[in-house]
Amino acid sequence: MTAVNVPGRSGRRLSAFAIPLICTAQLMATLDVTIVNLALPAMQREFALSDAGLAWVIDAYTLAYAGLLLLGGRAGDLVGHRRTLMIGISVFAASSLLGGFAYDPGLLLAARAGQGVGAALATPTTLSLITTLFPPGPGRTKAMVAYGAMAGLGITIGLVLGGVLTELASWRWVFLVNVPIGVVLLAAAPRVLPESTGARRRLDVLGAAVGTAALTTLVYGVIRAGIDGWGDLVSTVALASAVLLLAVFALVERGAAEPMLPLRLLAHRTRLGACLIAGLLFACLYPSFFFLSRALQDVLGQEPIEAGLRFLPIGLGVLVFAIVTRRLVHVTGARTLVLGGTAATAVAALSLVMVDAGSSYPALLLPALIGLGAGVGTTFVANAASAMTDVAEADAGIASGLLSTFQAVGGTIGVAVLAALAASATRADLAERAASAAPSPDAAREALVAGFGQGFAVAGGLAVLALVVAVWTAPKR
Repeated sequence: MTAVNVPGRSGRRLSAFAIPLICTAQLMATLDVTIVNLALPAMQREFALSDAGLAWVIDAYTLAYAGLLLLGGRAGDLVGHRRTLMIGISVFAASSLLGGFAYDPGLLLAARAGQGVGAALATPTTLSLITTLFPPGPGRTKAMVAYGAMAGLGITIGLVLGGVLTELASWRWVFLVNVPIGVVLLAAAPRVLPESTGARRRLDVLGAAVGTAALTTLVYGVIRAGIDGWGDLVSTVALASAVLLLAVFALVERGAAEPMLPLRLLAHRTRLGACLIAGLLFACLYPSFFFLSRALQDVLGQEPIEAGLRFLPIGLGVLVFAIVTRRLVHVTGARTLVLGGTAATAVAALSLVMVDAGSSYPALLLPALIGLGAGVGTTFVANAASAMTDVAEADAGIASGLLSTFQAVGGTIGVAVLAALAASATRADLAERAASAAPSPDAAREALVAGFGQGFAVAGGLAVLALVVAVWTAPKR
């Protein structure tokens, strides 16, 4: 394979295929955040799943993924980033194969959990490979742009591909499509990527156990509350336990000789700000995509494939603005791009409050979708670079895992809280209408619109809050 000189810390020569391989791995892992969304009704019909059981098709992935991201990031520092990436891809591809041939709900949920485990190992490793293999300069900027574009495109392409595969083939292909990609990546990785290992060799077992338990309990509590209500006893106990475990985790890490998560990483103002911005933006974007997919199908009456294709402008916005970011970052610095990206996301999300049964796609939805893509494409690239500022090579994996954890937990909390808020508003609107007239399909659609409108309003508010954090923490250059 063609090799290119990359001047840097160790004088490594990298294959010209290094960036495409890393980005393909990131794309594959990101796809599965959304690819099953439009396939859920078909799965529900085949397995006769209840609504709660159907929710766990999403939540089994989220629980494993978010709970293990910190451990997955540190694993790269301990055993090697390439090796960890390959383990993650292997688990992900094998779980995808299981999901594609699942014949009962238990196997389906096991496959989704396995995909979450694989993604938790692979996702933080892709960013850490970029920061360890590419020194600061044009080479790293190019790689960061590609990484940020794939992170944003994966979410969009997942929605489009999920609808296309479900309608033209079968819901099983939303799993099986990952298998050949995984096989190619596993065959190419040893030939394309050099091994990159940090200086640490001992695992902080206690910290890893407490940290993983804290994150898993937190995510489970949020998921449970989103399904059974925020007054549910089990979810309340889980959330309280998560707070306690996080406090214990901080104490354990402060006293550990070689902590899994060095607390100094969170003491860095720019890095902490980047993580908070990522968490807030994902808390805005995930529920926005959820409400949009529901609105397109349940309010505007579109089929899955048509609804999926409607999301393509987001991908176009991500791609174009990621390229623009690459050209501007050395001129304007990261601060201007993060501020502009978060502002674009806020405006786009708030404009979706106006969506109703008579909404025009060209006049309202299309500009909003392009705006979301522009915000994602601009912010993800600059924010990922900020999150890895001044990170030692030995801590690249855990720093990347930290950013991914904020993203995953932010998205999970956003969907749970905003979906519950929207559902409550929908029920209240239906009750008010039922008091004055007989229920009708039009009334049901209008009630959904009312609920989605409240959800979009809060999502936009979260993006505004991300903008405020960016003003406070983003680097001057």
